[in-house]
Amino acid sequence: MRATTLANFAKFWMATLVLAVVLAASGAAMAGENGEGHANVGGAGPSAPGPAGSTSSGPGFAVGPDAASSGACDVGPSLPSLPTFGEAGDDVKALSRATESYIRNCGCATQACIADALDTYAAALAQVAPRLPPQLQDEANVVAQAARRVRAARTKTEALHALHDAIAIIHKDVELVRAEDPDHPRLTRGGDFVAETLNVASLALEKGGGL
Repeated sequence: MRATTLANFAKFWMATLVLAVVLAASGAAMAGENGEGHANVGGAGPSAPGPAGSTSSGPGFAVGPDAASSGACDVGPSLPSLPTFGEAGDDVKALSRATESYIRNCGCATQACIADALDTYAAALAQVAPRLPPQLQDEANVVAQAARRVRAARTKTEALHALHDAIAIIHKDVELVRAEDPDHPRLTRGGDFVAETLNVASLALEKGGGL
């Protein structure tokens, strides 16, 4: 009699356990169907911020070809916030590429727009300057002076002369670095990128610029 009672008791608890497992599995399935589950096996999770794309106007991003229609050009060039360590040439490259992208894709071809873009560029370069070779540490001032001359120029020709003069100064400084340390060409990268950006500004102004 006692053995029969224990057997029935064991069967009862076994049935209860099986029922609990079934109910738990059913609840998990319903949660998955309703999008309430936490696991996404084989699927994408919540959207994460994408990499620095060519169409964003946020800090550190260059504007893309559709920037003018999207309004991203209204705020001026958006330049990266750079660390205070690392390869200075890479930082100058990032600043230069963002400025060039703004000039090209935002129709920045007037003296006023070029001057404003170069002012922003110069301010950012000043943060990198202490990590550049001594001969290139005045780049920010060269760009800032070019911006002032472009803004004050009475004609497009005068503005272009200002940019060409700045490019010549940068090239001279690059040659000084190269002459002193010809075995380390990476030292001149910062100057090369600045000269390239000034050239982009010059071409934009030459092709369509006015006051």
